[in-house]
Amino acid sequence: MSTAAAPAPDTAPAPPSAVPAVVRVSLPARLVSTTWRVQSSARVALAGGGGEQRIDSYALVSWSAERQPHGALRASGQVDSFTVRSGLDSRRTAPVPTMPALILLDATLDSGAVRVSTRPPLANECDRPEASAAALARDLLVRVPNGVAVGDRWRDSVVTLTCRSGVPMVVQTTVLSQLEDLTDEMLVVRRDLAARYQGKGGTAFRTLELTGTGVGVQRARVHALRGTLERLDGMMTLTLQATERTPGNAPRSQQIVQRTEFSAVRAR
Repeated sequence: MSTAAAPAPDTAPAPPSAVPAVVRVSLPARLVSTTWRVQSSARVALAGGGGEQRIDSYALVSWSAERQPHGALRASGQVDSFTVRSGLDSRRTAPVPTMPALILLDATLDSGAVRVSTRPPLANECDRPEASAAALARDLLVRVPNGVAVGDRWRDSVVTLTCRSGVPMVVQTTVLSQLEDLTDEMLVVRRDLAARYQGKGGTAFRTLELTGTGVGVQRARVHALRGTLERLDGMMTLTLQATERTPGNAPRSQQIVQRTEFSAVRAR
């Protein structure tokens, strides 16, 4: 006598897989005073030869800041030391003229503007060592909006003034940032930089026009709990076209290429 097979028990449906929660950044509003050791190493070469100029800069920079919800910063700081050495090829390097031992700075930073100024302001910023020190310090102000998650991007557009050989130049820079990684202790931000340079100076007997572009990349490591920049590394390539004009003569042009490596490490 055959017996009927027992019906198979109903298979319970598998529970839906949990969707991992998106972790978003929330940095503290107040950034305590932090000090970094900063180094910038530039190599400047003229097209067609003529040697390579080395410009190495070292600084000890401090900032404290208040952060707004969208990442804007209002900061005050100082440069405690700033040294520049310049040389051609293998010749012995020599320091540039001395500068004040202490430079006080104020800064504002948002998605559309960044301004770092000395206190008191310089009457003329062109080719002043104080202005170069302020430019090094400016790179340490990294904007991270609240609420970003891994993979998110944000854009900053900045217009600044710089000088080259006494010629004032307007620099328009776009920074595209992306949060590459986020742990309990650290944010890793990649910053892609694209810049345009344009300037003109001289006298009625000689004018010099400078135009060019720059591209670079930086990687910033920011402490997730303190909100302080722990380390910043980057490199930038600038290509300039210099055109000299004198009355009665054909314009003379020369290309200048500058490659710069930059690093900053939190000292305290």
